[in-house]
Amino acid sequence: MKRGTLVLMCVAGLLVFLGVLVLYLPASWFSGLLPSTVKCSELGGSVWNGECLGLEVQGNRFGDATWNMASGKAFTGHAVGDVTIAGNALNARADLDIGLKGGGELRDVSASFPLDPAVIRQFPRDQRGHIVAEFERVVLADGPSLQSLQGTIELQEFRQVGAHPLELGSYQLTFDGTPAKNGTVVGQLKDLGGPFMVSGTVTLTAPTNYLVEGFITGRSAEAEKLVREITLGAPPDASGRSAFSFEGSF
Repeated sequence: MKRGTLVLMCVAGLLVFLGVLVLYLPASWFSGLLPSTVKCSELGGSVWNGECLGLEVQGNRFGDATWNMASGKAFTGHAVGDVTIAGNALNARADLDIGLKGGGELRDVSASFPLDPAVIRQFPRDQRGHIVAEFERVVLADGPSLQSLQGTIELQEFRQVGAHPLELGSYQLTFDGTPAKNGTVVGQLKDLGGPFMVSGTVTLTAPTNYLVEGFITGRSAEAEKLVREITLGAPPDASGRSAFSFEGSF
């Protein structure tokens, strides 16, 4: 066999070996690269098609995460595929196309989980409810930072528990996918029934700030009494609505 032919065969064999290695890189090899706040009881499969059993983030246990990524897209600097999290309380999934700097899109995003500190420790201890999110499209700028949202979030059966239980209603926040000219993301807020009639907006500002403002009216004398407490006794307008506003970060 000629030396040139032998060299070509060796190179071809090496390329095949490297290709197979890249396609089947064990996910467990990269466990050390996970952020300190993220843990897996067991990592299985490959980097491209694998699973994180017993996913834990900041001490919160979410169940099992699985992912299916297009390995060929990695060479273009994008992570393209789908991710699913399945647990006793939390279920979520998304199709993603994300660049190295965090910019890109999430599509067909869905999530369902209870508002309960037993599930996520950072949630308030005296409030309960259920959160359901459905987004057709989430656009992220490099950084990453939120650029636009298209879809809805619902807070269902929101209530106060403990020594003074109180039903607080259900609410929906809708985003139309259009970013504001100043870079903020604005959603329309409304109630879905309950003791309070609510309409307003939620404005999200980079990196993690929010402003909630609108109008609230009690549907009963008891609810209206609580509205007066919330608004510090400010009188309602001519239509019986009371303005409210609060802001913070997440």
